[in-house]
Amino acid sequence: MPAFILPRRAVHLDFHTMPGVPDVGRDFDPEEFAHTLQQAHVDYITVFARCNLGFCYYPSQVGIPHPGLQQELLGPMVEACHRRGIRVAAYINAGIDHEHALRHRGWCKLNKRGQVYQLDRMGHFFRDLCLNTGYGDHLLSLVEEVLARYPVDGLFLDCFDLNPCYGVECVEGMAALDMDVSDDDQVAAYCRQITYEFLGRVTQRARRAREDIGLCFNGIPYAEQPTHIEIEALPTGGWGYDYLPAATRYSRALGKPFFTMTGRFHESWGDFGGLRTEHSLLYDCLTSLAQGGACSVGDHMHPRGRLDPEVYRLIGRVYSRVREIEPWLEKARPAADIVVLDPRLREMPRSLNASVRGACRMLEELHCQFDLSDGEQKLSPYRVVVLPDSVALTDALHRKLKEHLASGGAVLSSGRSGLAEQGDHLALAGHAVACSGPEPRHPTFFTPEPQIAEGLPEALTTIYEPGVALSVGAGVEVLARLYHPYFDHGSWDWRHENLYTPPDRDSGRPAVLRCGDLIHVSFPIFSSYFEHSPVAYRTLVRNCLRLLLPEPLLEVSRLPSFGRAAVAVGDGLALVHLLTYVPELRGARMQMIEEPVLARDIGVSLRMDGRRATQVMLALSGEALGFAPDGDFVRFTVPEICGYQLVVVNCRSAAPTPPAGAGHQGERPRAVTGPVRTQRAEEGS
Repeated sequence: MPAFILPRRAVHLDFHTMPGVPDVGRDFDPEEFAHTLQQAHVDYITVFARCNLGFCYYPSQVGIPHPGLQQELLGPMVEACHRRGIRVAAYINAGIDHEHALRHRGWCKLNKRGQVYQLDRMGHFFRDLCLNTGYGDHLLSLVEEVLARYPVDGLFLDCFDLNPCYGVECVEGMAALDMDVSDDDQVAAYCRQITYEFLGRVTQRARRAREDIGLCFNGIPYAEQPTHIEIEALPTGGWGYDYLPAATRYSRALGKPFFTMTGRFHESWGDFGGLRTEHSLLYDCLTSLAQGGACSVGDHMHPRGRLDPEVYRLIGRVYSRVREIEPWLEKARPAADIVVLDPRLREMPRSLNASVRGACRMLEELHCQFDLSDGEQKLSPYRVVVLPDSVALTDALHRKLKEHLASGGAVLSSGRSGLAEQGDHLALAGHAVACSGPEPRHPTFFTPEPQIAEGLPEALTTIYEPGVALSVGAGVEVLARLYHPYFDHGSWDWRHENLYTPPDRDSGRPAVLRCGDLIHVSFPIFSSYFEHSPVAYRTLVRNCLRLLLPEPLLEVSRLPSFGRAAVAVGDGLALVHLLTYVPELRGARMQMIEEPVLARDIGVSLRMDGRRATQVMLALSGEALGFAPDGDFVRFTVPEICGYQLVVVNCRSAAPTPPAGAGHQGERPRAVTGPVRTQRAEEGS
């Protein structure tokens, strides 16, 4: 079966139009539309067949055309784009259809309180539709109509949710399967079953129309996407700047092609007059490229049917820079020697907990090369497995980790991760490490032993979130000791509330221990880092990783903690992506990137894994860099990074020639108001 070809530079075009707009499509010109996209270097666009208000933008016999529609939009868009080599996907909102929810109340989900409309929350999702009603057949008919009428290259079905329904169709359906409607887990499982059966029907119909069609079911876990993953992650729209790195590292570990859907909006979707800065949009795209993905930018067309020229000048400038980089990336794939493992990642994008977020943030700041895994993938490509804070061990996962340790791998775990099912010992250490339950005191403090003391303060460091109380037997090395306070914070002695809780004494228990190639931190260090951000926690993890992974794939010096580094490896070359941008918090909640940051003299040490470097060069300028082989490593210095730099390490006997279409000589991302110089980072990686 022919595979779906991933776009390189996409646009996701929203068009959610209220019924009171009278002049929909009045100014639409298909040739101008497609020309604007072509000038902005767009090669794929998702356009609207039906919006979340429930209106179609073509003469549908199944759905309801928008009452203010002046001319058809969908068909002319497809034709004009195809003439310019731009592929087109049709957007249909599957989970929200307010017009049909109004006209067919029986198609709505019934919540556990017997409500169809949840007026207390309003917003987009105050009424949801149930695929186990006539709505499922209606939606499938609409999909079939679009596929029959238009030669679309993809389908994007939006807003699937797995919220349970207690309507009569679902209650009776559960009863027929001997499922218990009073059991919330079983109700949720039935909703998932109905949804996945519907997705199977859509996939079958779509592939009957076109074998290589792209299919994206937004809201369904990444692991279940049939052809590719589209990561919706507009950082200013609620996702933040920590979501995209986690989502890309998990998607690439699944082995599925992906592209990242950010947006041009200053805030969130539908912010018509909000335009992001060029460098904030460029940063999202560069992050995707560095992690092995492609790019998509979200927009919302004005109801009258014209694309905003300024929006597409912005997208064009960003995509022009993306085009310079793309040719170097075609034969290289991201590389990693660490994996963060949590089975709950299987539900992404619906689930991303604080411990995984904290681990990702910390490892990125340490410039480690890592993936995310739900435990279904092989562990053999990785040298270290990280189990952040609360990973429960199934029998299968326990065996997998024991095999990983037996084959020479290492594990770094924390908090309750890795405890035996009874919770009385650390499973991977056997009974050499006992657990007596939750840590009884709060706050506690730690002090490191010399093995992991580098860069840590000599004073005691506060542990802000309690972990588990551990004791060690023979053969277990204590790497950091746990101290108790005089009394617990907030405790009451009938005279005073204890608000000041200084450390008192050594508890006799470990804060960090080592048992062979297993290091365990007794407290939830990763979620605590996400919530509280003590730099000492990051330093502690860095020092533990140095014991478990003394020769990492990449080490950098003088790159600030906000800098990002990523390695990709291909036939005859290795790539090192280096980014220097700072998402700055402005005011109460808005993170902003306005300009790149200038960093100089960045030292890089790259493990070659048996290959031999013959040349090191800056990809975009072609400038050759001096380098020094050192055993299995090559070491070099990047003289300057202003936002982004791509370094090519050639492993062939002949020097690499720039791929066709590679970057303009000497060009780099422009600083909007002049570069900001950084101080040398005190902490290395």
